[in-house]
Amino acid sequence: MKKVIMVTLLVAVLAATGCAKVVGPYYLKHEKYEEGLSVLGDQFRENPGDASSAYYVGRYYLALNKPKEGLPYLEKAANLDPENADYAFWTGVAHWALLDFEQERAAYRKTLSLDPDHVSANLYLGHGYVDQGKWAEALAQYDKVLKLDKYNPEALYDRALALSGLGKTTEEIVGWKKFLEYYPDGSLAMAATQRLNLQGDFTYRNFIIGQRNVTLRSMAFKPGTNELDADSRTSLHVISAMMETNRKLALHIVAYTKGDAALAKARAKNVRDYMLNGNPYIDSKRLPLSWFGTAEQIEMKGATFIQDDSVQFITVIQ
Repeated sequence: MKKVIMVTLLVAVLAATGCAKVVGPYYLKHEKYEEGLSVLGDQFRENPGDASSAYYVGRYYLALNKPKEGLPYLEKAANLDPENADYAFWTGVAHWALLDFEQERAAYRKTLSLDPDHVSANLYLGHGYVDQGKWAEALAQYDKVLKLDKYNPEALYDRALALSGLGKTTEEIVGWKKFLEYYPDGSLAMAATQRLNLQGDFTYRNFIIGQRNVTLRSMAFKPGTNELDADSRTSLHVISAMMETNRKLALHIVAYTKGDAALAKARAKNVRDYMLNGNPYIDSKRLPLSWFGTAEQIEMKGATFIQDDSVQFITVIQ
């Protein structure tokens, strides 16, 4: 409690002495937008030449979903400090929120004239090209973002989307896999996996495990054997952790191997054995097995895909 009081007093002192560049980020970080508006709004009225105060007031309005009120402050900040790339960028975000996309793109170009390596401006300009269906331009923007920020999730995802728009299927598949390698969880991972699967690649698949939708790397085996590849084991660790959390969860392991039911059985058993080893809380009865000496047929978006070797995980309804 004493620490909180000291921080509050420090912020109050800094605000009183006009340190908008210090207190501005504080209110953003702690989501105290209304308080920030009160403090820095008063400060800007007292000192209308303070670009930093105007900027943060504009940011607070955007955070409160009030772009119409925020835009004039952001434009004021950009006019007071015309060399500040961040100020120019955030006027673009406000224009986007107001659905003024032409002015939005103009603001990002202005930002890049000030700072060609501004990651967010390059990224958002790419998003604008995607919205316009300008796939080549979008791809160029995302390539630039990834040179500046190698693991940027939005750039990785939308770069693959741009490749899809250009009809570059082979490169698109590589793009989805690269995104999923770094970001295998969440709604974007599920969307990327579906797009990957629709191109006939099932390196990753979406499963319903219990009450959750989960993206997992598919089970893969060394050719002609039941020996799991190392990458597949990571997925089994995820499933095992979910089964530890939910002791009522049971999963049906279903293996398919075209023309070899015995190998399918061995693979299903090996998957189960791997999960049971070192996980005494999992009863084998929670992992029933099935196997087929046929290929798996997967229906998606009106199309049928054939997988000669695959393993399904199906939640057992209690």
